[in-house]
Amino acid sequence: MRRILSTLACCLLHPLIASAIGDARYNASLPFRPSNITGLSDIYLWVGSYYNATTKIEFTPEIGSTTNNSVCKNLQGQTFTAEYESLLAITERGPYNLGSNLVNTLLTLWNSDVNLTSLSSGSPWTSSSLDWYLESAPWVYYANNGSTESDAGTDSSVKDVFNLTLSPETKGPPYKLTANIKDADLMLSSFEMDLKSCNTSTETSQNRMTLVDRDWSNNAGWTWIYPTVDFQFDSRTANFTLNGYAAGFPYLINRSDPSKSLGPDEVQGKIKVSFFGVIDSYHSDTLVNSSSTPTWLRTVGFGNNSANIGYDNASLGSPRPWHWGAVAVCSVVSLVFMYF
Repeated sequence: MRRILSTLACCLLHPLIASAIGDARYNASLPFRPSNITGLSDIYLWVGSYYNATTKIEFTPEIGSTTNNSVCKNLQGQTFTAEYESLLAITERGPYNLGSNLVNTLLTLWNSDVNLTSLSSGSPWTSSSLDWYLESAPWVYYANNGSTESDAGTDSSVKDVFNLTLSPETKGPPYKLTANIKDADLMLSSFEMDLKSCNTSTETSQNRMTLVDRDWSNNAGWTWIYPTVDFQFDSRTANFTLNGYAAGFPYLINRSDPSKSLGPDEVQGKIKVSFFGVIDSYHSDTLVNSSSTPTWLRTVGFGNNSANIGYDNASLGSPRPWHWGAVAVCSVVSLVFMYF
């Protein structure tokens, strides 16, 4: 029995020991991958599941710039659509996250000219092909000095953008979660969408679109609802849907004055964002199928899943090579179990 326990202890310790040797900064209490994986873009830094798909956006105009303004004739009675190459990340939480969410989610929208496989290194957040992203909590990354930083500032604790609720009847995957988004300042970020020009002499058909998640002067008296999110995922697929309202601001044809790049013909209406994705095994850790809450076995960077980036081909069909540090620690563990 002692021999079995000592062997089990070594097996449990070995992944952490091996990664600590390969990455001196690795901290198992944080939801980040080891930094010694070559070719891993910053968008794949977190432990979790990653899904690829095309996101479809549908927008139906209802009113103009205010409830006193009707939709212009070119937009009346129509639904406009746009599609983006997309990545959905569903990842572990970190000790810096405030709130009760079980996971963090990040949906990114990429322009059609992007080659996601080219994002092999560096930060994709500076790419001109990244049109928009929607996050359940401010993005936190592992800085070069080993500390954590976020897009909400350098504060190590960040509040959730929206609160996720796990379906109470969930016993395991697929995990079903819902959320309402309120007063999260989503209007501070935007994405591009082609509608139709209300004034073809001064405005283009391209609009800067923002989600409506709070009261403001232009939507006063308009019947609208806060955005809602519904999604479910398992080890193979993920579906993510957002329903709500949005505002569109047309670009001027003449943008010589940067302070006056948008025209006056604002439009507001219903919006639906739909993502139906498949797992990206190359960048995903293994989702534990027996857990009632989302849990991952750390595999990316640990050499225990041949489908992952950074997997050592030499270990195929054979156990991962032991490091001398692991051997030493496991020898001590074995002695402890033998004599105590």
